[in-house]
Amino acid sequence: MDPSLKEIIDQYDPTAPLAEAWTIPAPWYVDPRVFELERQTVFARSWQLVGRIEQVRQAGQYITWNLAGEPLVIVRGSDKVLRGFFNVCRHHAAAVITQPEGEAAHLRCPY
Repeated sequence: MDPSLKEIIDQYDPTAPLAEAWTIPAPWYVDPRVFELERQTVFARSWQLVGRIEQVRQAGQYITWNLAGEPLVIVRGSDKVLRGFFNVCRHHAAAVITQPEGEAAHLRCPY
């Protein structure tokens, strides 16, 4: 029987002295339940780096990124404001932008 998520997390003792410390348990790297917990408690609640300002200096420049399973597009608007969106069209769930970075006058669904 697989250990529960709590049992996996409880295998690690953050108070152990450094001389006795081990790396985090192996399931923390591969168990999808741990990943989902991290998505909810770490990635969804804090700022994450997805690119560098040099990549989106000019109006129309964009970068795409997949952050914890969420496809994103970051674009510099014609008003020079930096904006982030989910990189998915609403009616077909297709990627709006397919290149990692570039420049576009408009973000358009491919359909």
